[in-house]
Amino acid sequence: GGVGKTTLARKLYHHNDVKHKFDCCAWVSVSQEYRTEDLLMRIINSFNIDSPSNLEKMREEDLERCLYQSLQGYSYLVVIDDVWQKETWESLKRAFPGNKNGSRVILTTRIREVAERSDERTHAYELPFLRPDESWQLFCEKAFQSFNADEGLEKLGREMLEKCSGLPLAL
Repeated sequence: GGVGKTTLARKLYHHNDVKHKFDCCAWVSVSQEYRTEDLLMRIINSFNIDSPSNLEKMREEDLERCLYQSLQGYSYLVVIDDVWQKETWESLKRAFPGNKNGSRVILTTRIREVAERSDERTHAYELPFLRPDESWQLFCEKAFQSFNADEGLEKLGREMLEKCSGLPLAL
């Protein structure tokens, strides 16, 4: 973790051009322990769609049907953040109508197998580590609120950055 998957997905999700392209958007964080029913309810609630008042009492199949029917005819963007198991997407994908109208589902995961095997129609994008010059620029922005550092601190800073191996979160 720590390469910036969630940060990139969040920037994309909140970008005005993206928001205007879709009729409805939802963000749900998964983590290691989850219940499919809870994820489906959180997605339904995120869309601000008319949902039945007994949502909490619905079975998984009913929640899938509710979400599917609510999204039909609309373009949607769903970000499913921090997926740890490929079964997570398997348990959710039936609830989403096809993407013929430009709809998209973005999964973030630290596990390559999850990204590559989640769906045959998916495209897995692996974020690269930062190059040394990018690491230095980010470090200066965060540590000094500028792109410049005192000469005495630069040597020490660059030595520290080598140990971070290009991971933004480690900076």
